[in-house]
Amino acid sequence: MKMNMIRRIFSLMLPAALVAVGCAEKELPVLEQPSAEQTKLATKCLNSSERAEEGTLLLYLDDAVALQLAAGEGTAQWEEACAALGVEYVEKVFPNTSDELSQSLGLHRWFMVSFPDETDVVKAAQLMADLADVDAIQFNTSIERRFGSEAPIPWTPFQQEGHGEFNLPFNDPMLVDQWHYINNKDLSVAQTSRTGADINVKNAWGLTAGDPRIIVAVCDEGVKYTHPDLAANMWVNAGEIAGNGIDDDGNGYVDDIHGWNFLSTEKYPKEISWNEPGDVSHGTHVAGTVAAVNNNGIGVSGVAGGSGNGDGCRIMSCQVFSGSSSATVAARARAYHYAAQMGAAVLQCSYGQEAGLLTSDQGFESSYTVEIAALRYFRDYGNQKNGSPVNKNIIVFASGNDGANISGYPAAHKEIISVSAFGPDYLPTNYTNYGPGVNISAPGGDVSINLTSHSERAQILSTTAVESAQYDSNYGWMQGTSMACPHVSGVVALGLSYALKLNKTFDYDEFVAILYSSVNDLDYYIETCSKQANGVTFDLTPFWRKMGTGAVDTWKFLMNIEGTPNIVTKVGELSKVSLVPCFGEPAANLTYTKLEIDDQARETLGIEGEPYINNGRLFIKCTKYGSAKIRITAIAGGDNVATDAEMGGSEFTREVSLLSRDSIAENGGWL
Repeated sequence: MKMNMIRRIFSLMLPAALVAVGCAEKELPVLEQPSAEQTKLATKCLNSSERAEEGTLLLYLDDAVALQLAAGEGTAQWEEACAALGVEYVEKVFPNTSDELSQSLGLHRWFMVSFPDETDVVKAAQLMADLADVDAIQFNTSIERRFGSEAPIPWTPFQQEGHGEFNLPFNDPMLVDQWHYINNKDLSVAQTSRTGADINVKNAWGLTAGDPRIIVAVCDEGVKYTHPDLAANMWVNAGEIAGNGIDDDGNGYVDDIHGWNFLSTEKYPKEISWNEPGDVSHGTHVAGTVAAVNNNGIGVSGVAGGSGNGDGCRIMSCQVFSGSSSATVAARARAYHYAAQMGAAVLQCSYGQEAGLLTSDQGFESSYTVEIAALRYFRDYGNQKNGSPVNKNIIVFASGNDGANISGYPAAHKEIISVSAFGPDYLPTNYTNYGPGVNISAPGGDVSINLTSHSERAQILSTTAVESAQYDSNYGWMQGTSMACPHVSGVVALGLSYALKLNKTFDYDEFVAILYSSVNDLDYYIETCSKQANGVTFDLTPFWRKMGTGAVDTWKFLMNIEGTPNIVTKVGELSKVSLVPCFGEPAANLTYTKLEIDDQARETLGIEGEPYINNGRLFIKCTKYGSAKIRITAIAGGDNVATDAEMGGSEFTREVSLLSRDSIAENGGWL
């Protein structure tokens, strides 16, 4: 598999013995010790060589030289340095950088040189730093950590009295096991399971289940695009003809039908894969949570997987892990750039650095200059191609599994959504990162709270690339902030889908603010201060007010996108709920003429008796966890409605979102 020449593999006019790859008689160059002048490396190098890939360097070149190399022309100084180093390939880090945004971010000036793996990468950097045309050098370091890197536990049938859900919205048989979508306190998941410890998506699916115009780029292991529960929701590059070996759409990648393996280089070409030694189905599992096909009668459901009518959001596979090969900074940066240009609106990334290696945005930006530039390219590329209702794209990263009191990077960066994890008990997991840098929380699974022989049931169930001979293949359980992260990506995709349906547009800051405020209160439960994890008491005190804004709530998110105010009642109690969020501060002084609650809403919320309004408060008793809409009518101006014969006020009606929950925020749930 070769990339198109648009990829620009440059002939450096080196002797054949230096250019040939794997030539047995080639002698590796002997690099002299750096001269005093070569100490320029100290001023040009952006990062440490720790975890640097052997045989490659990333160079940020003078603009004029970058243009020369892009045209296939090397300077004499370049040729001399490359000959001394034994350079085998020089290629642009990013194909297709002629657009204004790429140019403004300097992406056209980044090149990668490849040389024999046996050559000391630091000495190679010292040699290249001596070139006046090299403005900066970045070691091509790797991120070795997929957050949730254990092999999945295969799904097996489970039957127990009292197990299961009733009135499920889709016919996917394993949806009953996906507590992270619909949690009804199934004690087979954990004895401490809580009703509502999920993303509250059941009723939201009645409003939208996705939109094929919304593409989520899964940067991870390769996604098994042939999976029967994913294939119909895989993104397809309409500009490419599969298998003809031609870059039909001229984007620099040949036969990129469902995405690309960004570990692929001219030196080591690779196709999208998911079954290399060391692969753990991580990318396929993440993809299934985002958008496994819903209502197709098989397997699991996905957050934004559609309703069974071809309406699911689409998954683009941007592979940056493969077996034991980790995501190099060049692979990651290329993936972000590609995802933007090919129309993705959401970037889903369940990996990152160990918490504490970097502790500031400035530190991340200075050490990973090419990566932050590519991330900003993805974000700022916005809806140029994808038709998203938001003017910028959304980036979601996992906060990390170190159990640390700060988020890892890149998630911790202020321009990225960082996700922490809670379990089916609605409590922080013992592995999740929390504190500064964390923005929001979602279900990640917590095997430590289930000590039975079916402990995996407290994890997250999704698609896998692992075949099971005994039971239904390609499904399994995993846990981690890796698994929490795609819940948020899926919810974001649903929000974008709903905005498209409503023909509404949003500014990026406005849209993200709506997401962060569409949450449930985790601190209400954390007040218990401890829980049992693996049979040992686990102190929760440090997590108080440290899990971002709270637990993501899909229904609230869609209501806030719609512009419908949310009010929350306490389940099982007669609640008096302020109508100020719906009718403003004068709510207590208004005269209310109608309270409309249809039969479906009554059933969903388990409403007992006849709700009523008094002094600007709704009195209602809900016996079920749920979400529904009701309608309230009041008079604007006076106590009576105007008639032909008598002056009075005008009636106006507000549609209101009513949720029943265990916890009620101090502001009445208007989050």
